[in-house]
Amino acid sequence: MSVTVLESKKIKAEVGAMPETKGLNFFEEDPNLAFILKRYLSKEDYDHALSHLTELGETAGTRLDELSRIADKHTPELFTFNGKGEVVNRVDYHPAYKEMEYIAYSKFSLVAMAHKPVLGFSTKLPHVLKYGFWYLFAQSEFGLSCPMNMTDSAARVLRRFADQEMKETYLPHMTSTDMNELWTCAQFMTEKEGGSDVGANTVMAKKVGDQWELWGDKWFCSNVTSDLALVLARPEGAPGGTKGLGMFLMPRKLPDGSLNKFRINRLKDKLGTRDMASGEVTFEGATAYVVGDILNGFKQMMSMVNSSRLSNGVRSAGMMRRSFLEALVSARGRAAFGSAISEKPLMKETLFELLLDSEAATAMALFTASVYDKADQGSEVDEKLLRILTPLLKGCICNRARNSATEGMEARGGNGYIEDWVEPKLVRDSFVGSIWEGTTNIIALDVLRSLVKDKTGEDFFNIVYNLTDDISDSFVQQTSQVLMRIIKKVESQTKRIIDLNGPEKELPAKQLMNRLYHVCAASLLLDEASAQITEQGNYRKLYMTLQYIHRYLLKNGFDDFSYSDPSLLKWFDAIVDWEQVPTNAVESLLEKIQQSVVTL
Repeated sequence: MSVTVLESKKIKAEVGAMPETKGLNFFEEDPNLAFILKRYLSKEDYDHALSHLTELGETAGTRLDELSRIADKHTPELFTFNGKGEVVNRVDYHPAYKEMEYIAYSKFSLVAMAHKPVLGFSTKLPHVLKYGFWYLFAQSEFGLSCPMNMTDSAARVLRRFADQEMKETYLPHMTSTDMNELWTCAQFMTEKEGGSDVGANTVMAKKVGDQWELWGDKWFCSNVTSDLALVLARPEGAPGGTKGLGMFLMPRKLPDGSLNKFRINRLKDKLGTRDMASGEVTFEGATAYVVGDILNGFKQMMSMVNSSRLSNGVRSAGMMRRSFLEALVSARGRAAFGSAISEKPLMKETLFELLLDSEAATAMALFTASVYDKADQGSEVDEKLLRILTPLLKGCICNRARNSATEGMEARGGNGYIEDWVEPKLVRDSFVGSIWEGTTNIIALDVLRSLVKDKTGEDFFNIVYNLTDDISDSFVQQTSQVLMRIIKKVESQTKRIIDLNGPEKELPAKQLMNRLYHVCAASLLLDEASAQITEQGNYRKLYMTLQYIHRYLLKNGFDDFSYSDPSLLKWFDAIVDWEQVPTNAVESLLEKIQQSVVTL
């Protein structure tokens, strides 16, 4: 069969070709990540991290991706009992999973880096940089990121709430980069009685002499073979609801080396993250140690959950980026009907939407990480901002990642549905993000709760308004004026919703969550646009900002301007390849958007 070769923008498109991303360096292919990291990091930190980011990008595009696909097909196997009928709780993992653990925990120190100096740094890494690394890692492996996140978050919880003896005993192991010394951690919270309704939990903590024992069942325990687990349990005599729950640290093995008294009943047959073992556990008098205030266990656990939500958003943003990259490489490498598929108008629309969602999610995730850094340095305002930003990330990015994964699958066509390719795994893994640490409905109510109970609205809108200030370029100024009118409208809507009563207040919670996310994301994109124009004279980010406003704010209830702007056909390649985009690329789009907000 003869092969027709057609020239595409960057690569040759061939009839019958089946291009893939294998061998690409995921960091070098992503100038947006480098652009954002440079904005938040000191030059010294960025320059020092560059070689490590580049190496992880290369690993993610080669060996890590290969290992992840192998481990996904060879799921863990549980052996609850040995031949003598004794409980051993052994889970066998494929060697591919064990090698990924070494890459994550040891080679790149992805858990330790937020707690102590690693990779040649003189201090622990800022959260922005840590999550930059995690964003790259998650593009190839999502399942292992769960144990990584829980170990990282649990170490943070112990550092904050545990007594000195507990810190000295466990933290060195939890933050070790030596695989022989490392102890991973899990979070055992979910029960049959209470999924989202944690206050309905029934696992009991009994005081026996000077120690505590755990009794009862936990229904969904990810990283079920962890060395340690933070467990919510109700001390005998404690009241019902979340106020009666204490937090306990349960080791897998006791100081004498014997197995603690619990049993792994079975492993979950999950849709995604299949390489990481999740299971059902029965406590049969397991020894556990109180963490912090026994009457404040739920609030302490929520500090871990909020940290996990940020991590979840970052990982989902990483999968959105991978979904776009797979779709782009496939569309540019395949020819049909006389040209590369990427040259077809509807495919340009699909690819651009995937890219736009990805860059907005990355902007939101790393901005929130920067807020996390300032909160850790003692800023009360930023601590309060985290209370609304982390559920916004969890509720919107994790939800949108599902769309990116399925659209990316469709962009590859029939092969995208076949397990030889990465898209089925991306689709399966993407769905867990919207369920872990609260379903989308629960998260939307949490956003609403932060506005009502924690009074986060004023600080949130202040930061959004501040992002649109201090702008010199005239086109950015005009865009800022448009965005300001939209923000004011959303702020007014927010206040009206807060003033509603009972169920009426909950009904629009998801719409409100999405709109708050979009105005913040648009403001961040505009801030990035201003910086890019100042530094490079490039209007690429401003074009992205205008498209974002058009698609996610004006299209969603403010006016009838809902069709795709035809300028995308002309500027698609320059946008995708991070080339120079001139002012005339934004003029007509800006004019249409200005007309759309006249009545606001």
